[in-house]
Amino acid sequence: MPLDDPASHQKMRCVAGMRGSSEWYEHGRTQFVENPHWRQYLLVNEKGEIPLDKEQAVELSIRHSPEYRSALENLYLAAMAVSRERFRYDVQFYGGDSLLYTAQGRFRGTGANTMANDANLRAEKLLASGGEWIVELANSVTWTLNGQGNWNVDSSLLNITLVQPLLRGAGRKYVLESLTQTERNFLSEVRQMVLYQQGHYTRVVTGSGQQDGPSAGAARTSRANTPSFSGGFYKLLADQIQIQNQRQNIVGLKENLSRFEEMFEAGQIRDLYQVEQTRQSLLVAQSRLWEQVNAYEASVETYIRSLGLPPDLEVSISDPLLEQFQLVSPTLTILQEDVGELLTIVRKKDQPIPDHFREKIKDIVRRTQGEIAVLEQDLELLQKSVPKRLQGLKNLEAFLADRIEHGEQIDPVVYDTEIFEGRIAKLRTEDIPKNFIRLRAAFTLLDWFVNSEEQALRTAILARAIDPERTFDPSIEDALRSLSSTTGHSVLTRQQEPEESVATEEPSDPLRRERQRIIAELRQTDEYRDWIRRVLSAFQNELILLSLLQTRARLDAMTLIPVSVTADEAFQTASENRLDWMNRKSQLVDRWRRIDIAANELQGYLQLRLRGDTGRIDRQGVHFGADHSRLRVDMEWDSPLTRHSEMLNYRHRQIEYQAARRDYYTYVDSVQAELRNNVRNVLMRQIEFEISRNAVLVDTVRVDIMQLRMEQPPRGGGIDTNTSTQLIDALNGLTRSQNTFLDTWVAYQTQRMLLDLNMGTMKLDNRGLWIDPGAMGSAIAPTLAPAVLPSDRIETPRLNRRYVEEE
Repeated sequence: MPLDDPASHQKMRCVAGMRGSSEWYEHGRTQFVENPHWRQYLLVNEKGEIPLDKEQAVELSIRHSPEYRSALENLYLAAMAVSRERFRYDVQFYGGDSLLYTAQGRFRGTGANTMANDANLRAEKLLASGGEWIVELANSVTWTLNGQGNWNVDSSLLNITLVQPLLRGAGRKYVLESLTQTERNFLSEVRQMVLYQQGHYTRVVTGSGQQDGPSAGAARTSRANTPSFSGGFYKLLADQIQIQNQRQNIVGLKENLSRFEEMFEAGQIRDLYQVEQTRQSLLVAQSRLWEQVNAYEASVETYIRSLGLPPDLEVSISDPLLEQFQLVSPTLTILQEDVGELLTIVRKKDQPIPDHFREKIKDIVRRTQGEIAVLEQDLELLQKSVPKRLQGLKNLEAFLADRIEHGEQIDPVVYDTEIFEGRIAKLRTEDIPKNFIRLRAAFTLLDWFVNSEEQALRTAILARAIDPERTFDPSIEDALRSLSSTTGHSVLTRQQEPEESVATEEPSDPLRRERQRIIAELRQTDEYRDWIRRVLSAFQNELILLSLLQTRARLDAMTLIPVSVTADEAFQTASENRLDWMNRKSQLVDRWRRIDIAANELQGYLQLRLRGDTGRIDRQGVHFGADHSRLRVDMEWDSPLTRHSEMLNYRHRQIEYQAARRDYYTYVDSVQAELRNNVRNVLMRQIEFEISRNAVLVDTVRVDIMQLRMEQPPRGGGIDTNTSTQLIDALNGLTRSQNTFLDTWVAYQTQRMLLDLNMGTMKLDNRGLWIDPGAMGSAIAPTLAPAVLPSDRIETPRLNRRYVEEE
């Protein structure tokens, strides 16, 4: 017995002034409702967290979800109802014995004491026609205990009875009705369980697509509400990416705030308002980040509760599914933050530069080399995805052609393959090589700082003796070698200026010019710390541009699994495959069948009963034969004179059937509307995906332009007074468009999964996981074989199906 409420438990000890039973405790008591050791069976990582990916979430919900377990129990209850009905047609045995002793006084009746023994063994068999066989082996013996040993047998040994109704309740049609209905209900519950499993997977992953489970007509014990899968697993992954996007936004705002502060001190910005506006935007962005993190943690707790797990369980949400939407590598974001911290140290002129500063620089260079390798991998993935992208754009153009002809305005950049190919070519042959050259130039100066003593570097700065062609530290040499192998000879020559000098310059000339340009800018000051600050600022600027290039490469590499199903095709497929549609047809026929069953109750009652018994026991033994047998035949008739209640029930069943018909075609209409909306949403999301992709590209270019404007402000009068506003708007716009792009992809995947579910073609493997059908076109899925009707003639209503019934 589990732990009880003390006040309620007192009623078991004493109720209405009477002492309660102590037998309640014979099975023992426990302090636990759930198994106290269940956590030991969870797979955790070295941090004690449960690594939760999409498949693990589904499997945990199948094992722990209260709703899922209740659905299984209801299916079992439906199976028990079938077992109960089938048992009625099995041979059923009954047997028993009773012994009775009676003592009487001499003035009471006969005054003799008697002992009676009744023994019987019976077998019953219900027939499909409604008849019932009863075979009974029974005997009753009474002894008179008056000293003479008298005894007598009151009943025969073998009784055989056949009861057969002839009118009301006769015939297989009515006798087997209960079993037939139970079997049909069980088939419906099995289908409903399959549908529930499909909907359960969809709900765990996307937060949508909930389906009712088996009910079994059983009243369930009330329990606390289980949280819904709000947004599903996709939502948690999307929240992680959006938090990463916000952190990237904060990195950009921090760097630009530092630059505005420097420019204000240098007199390039005369208005302090731009500095404070950027600072305010940074504070708002940081506050927003804390809100997002807090909301994410609350969502995780709600989600794991919906899986049937306690909210204090430590989980680690991760899945490679949405890693492609990390448009900027998290390690690159951290690298930018670390460079910003070094810049903060340099800017504090009242504090000495720490001893580990040079080692930090070496580490940053080494990590930058890793980020360059990541971008190279991104370029390879982009190249592999180009054929799919081109095919997808052609399909989208074909779909939009009709709408464009009807006057809808859609920017060709959304679907034009030439624009796409030109954008990819520019990224590979111009933008990325330019960024790599500038990174190599920054590496040159970082190497000078890492391998020079402070005094020697001060002297070189004062003497204008920094050599751009010096030997590098090995770790920096590796980074430069990686850059050089990525850009290549042919790429470098594209950057040479002017064009007429291309034939005479060496491939390294663009790199030499870039180094000399940075050194020339550094010679504007003699301050040692200013020199370091300028180098790190230039380096951080290139890291920001590197992150933007990474965003563009990853953005254009993403593809969608195509869906080209029309609404009519989806509806036709659903009509042949949806399990709930099959159940609706079955339920409509059940309503129709009830009319016939109710009509049978209007008949009279006529029953034939045949009863025979044989065998007798006396002092000479057991006797069988005609002289010791008896046969009785009787007919029982009940005329249908009073059938008012039955008549009302018959009319009630007719009205129920007409209501069921209306419900059926209303359901069909709702399915059709749902599928049409589903197909529209899938197509709309494909268009929105391309639009939001281009929106991210536009915002990326805006940020790039603003970063270049910050790097090379106009000479003389300082930067424009609107620069801070434009820069903040560009950074925030990029974050918003990235989040919109991610949300659009999640919505598309959700709609694609719902379309598979709503068409009835969804398949799960033996672990309860979705078998992704891939591209969905006209040949959607094999349909189930139609039911074979006993007749080709099907009656249909003659008039309006909704308001006028057939004759």
